[in-house]
Amino acid sequence: MKKLLLIIVTGISLVSCTKNVAKPSSTGAANQNVFYRDADIVVENMVAVPSTGAVTINFSTAFENNISRIELMSSTSATTFCTTQFVDVTGNSFSKKNYSFSDNNATGSTMYYMLRFKDNNGNWSYSPYLTVKVD
Repeated sequence: MKKLLLIIVTGISLVSCTKNVAKPSSTGAANQNVFYRDADIVVENMVAVPSTGAVTINFSTAFENNISRIELMSSTSATTFCTTQFVDVTGNSFSKKNYSFSDNNATGSTMYYMLRFKDNNGNWSYSPYLTVKVD
């Protein structure tokens, strides 16, 4: 029974924290007009607003094509990111859409956030991360 429980717990852990970053190729910056761009999505104006023990992440997309899910991932170390929230996206959009996620469990004095995008074929892409000092 103990072996079975260990396998289940390990499986859950791998599902929830899936992005390891050795060294980012680039880092995002708050208030940057275009934060992330690829063939399927353009993220604009990603900003993080810290408050006591919480961080609100706001961003907009200029277009979404072939995207089925947007996930907010967080980290206290900038090396292992865990999905904290997500929104399923339906249909393509060629007009601006606004998004907001609230992380009420910001446990570190510095938090790191990135976005993960799932396309309709099941492939994932990742934005650079944003660094936030938490009160």
